[in-house]
Amino acid sequence: MATQIETTDIQSLPLPPDLPGYTWRPARREDVWALHQLLLAVDKADDRNSASTLTDMQTQFDDPWSNPETDSLLAFTPDGQVAAMARTFVNPQPEEEIRAFLWDEVHPDHRGRGLEEFLLTWMEARARQRVQAMPVGLQRVFRYGCPDNLSERIARLERRGYQPVRYFYRMRRDLHQPIPDKLLAEDLSLRTYSPELSRAVLDAFNEAFRDHWSFETITDEDWQKFFIERSSFRPDLTFVAMDGDQVAGFSFNTISPEENARNGINEGWIAELAVRRPWRKRGIASALLCRSMRAFKVEGLDFATLGVDTENLSGALRLYEGVGFKPVKRFIQFEKPAP
Repeated sequence: MATQIETTDIQSLPLPPDLPGYTWRPARREDVWALHQLLLAVDKADDRNSASTLTDMQTQFDDPWSNPETDSLLAFTPDGQVAAMARTFVNPQPEEEIRAFLWDEVHPDHRGRGLEEFLLTWMEARARQRVQAMPVGLQRVFRYGCPDNLSERIARLERRGYQPVRYFYRMRRDLHQPIPDKLLAEDLSLRTYSPELSRAVLDAFNEAFRDHWSFETITDEDWQKFFIERSSFRPDLTFVAMDGDQVAGFSFNTISPEENARNGINEGWIAELAVRRPWRKRGIASALLCRSMRAFKVEGLDFATLGVDTENLSGALRLYEGVGFKPVKRFIQFEKPAP
C-alpha cells in the first residue's frame, strides 16, 4: 500500500507505491535546520552557491505567499533527515497575472528514485488548486526557476510542457581592478540608508521596477521580512541618490560573512539597483554602482556580485558589462499555462 501524506488539507495525495521508505508531511518551523542542511547539500552537489543563511530561513519561514501547513511537503528519512522538499508560492494580491512559483529540491543521495517526478506532480496539483481559487479574469501560469547546468531537471520540465521564458545572469566583478570614478550630478546628493528613508526607498523600488518583466509589488510586510530584516543587509553600505527630498535611485547592498566562508569567495552583493524613470539617463546607476564597489573594496572584499535579467529593457546588462562585470552563472525561468 502506498504511504499517505500526513496532512489535514484537501490536497492530500497518496505516494506512488514505488517510493517506500519515506515519511511525508508539511514543513514545520522546527524543520528549518534540517531544511537548511538539505539546501547546503544541494548547493555543494550542483555548484550553486545559492543557499541562504539559517537565520534568514527562520525569519522567512512564514511567507505571505505560502502557508507551510498547506503549501509545502517534506520527505523524511527514518533517521529524521529531509530527503526532499517542495513548496508553492502565489501572490495573494496579483495585479496583472496569477503566477504560481514552484520550488523543489532533492538531496543528492536520494536522486533518481522517482522523488523528482512525484514532487513536480504534487506541486502542480497544489498550485492548480491555489490559482483556481484566485479571482477570474487574469492569466494563470506555473513558473519554475532553474540553473542552466541542471540538464536532467531541465529535461523533466520540458517533458511536462514547460518552456524557457527568461534568462538571468549572476555577474561578478573583481574589485582589485580599477573602479571608474563616476559621480552624481551636482544637483543630486548621496545619502547612506537610514530607517527614516525606508518608506521612500520602498516606494522608489516599486516605481522603478514596475516596468520590469514579471514584477510583483513589494508590500510593507515583504519589505521588512525579505529586505530590511535580511541578515546580510548592510544599511551602512546602502546608498540613496537624492534630488532634494526625492529618492532618485538607490543601491541596496548586502554582505554575508557566513555565505562567503561557506562558498569560499569574499564578495558583496549589489542586491538591488534602481533609478526612477524621471531620473534615468543621468548616470545615476553608474555612480551608485561604482560607489558601492568602492565601499566593498574598503570593506576588504575581493568581488562585487549582482543578478540581472538578460533582456532588461533599461540596459542594465550593458551597464554592468561596461564597468567590468562578467557572467559566472546563468539561470532560466520556465513557464507553462496553469490548467
